[in-house]
Amino acid sequence: MSFVDVQHLQKHYAGTTVFSDINCQIHKGEFVTLLGPSGCGKSTLLRCIAGLTPVDAGKILLDGQDIVPLSPQKRGIGMVFQSYALFPNMTVEQNVAFGLRMQKVNADDSHKRVSEALQLVELKDFASRYPHQLSGVQCQRDALARS
Repeated sequence: MSFVDVQHLQKHYAGTTVFSDINCQIHKGEFVTLLGPSGCGKSTLLRCIAGLTPVDAGKILLDGQDIVPLSPQKRGIGMVFQSYALFPNMTVEQNVAFGLRMQKVNADDSHKRVSEALQLVELKDFASRYPHQLSGVQCQRDALARS
């Protein structure tokens, strides 16, 4: 069984079809890339999966549960925006910990999860740096660890 199962998803804006009858299955641990020209609906599809944009029809199953009716904060899905949206006044470590703090994760668990995420994206040695002290790729990895 797939971990993410998008079934017959449809999205329209003011009578313009963004996408229609999108179907895809993503298995746990699988890495998926969406490719296509500007304006074809890649970001809209991701926003729909994350719950940031409502769908017009279809289902999005996460581990077998339809998450379409759930609010974004109840889906457990992160999204990295093209601008990365890093807080310039926070270090790499603080940016990664921000969401956990908002979810009221206790300090010990948060520290452990932040450390694991930074290790995974190879930013552990940059934990005390600010976004302006990072390369573009490092900012991207910081945003990915935060998600």
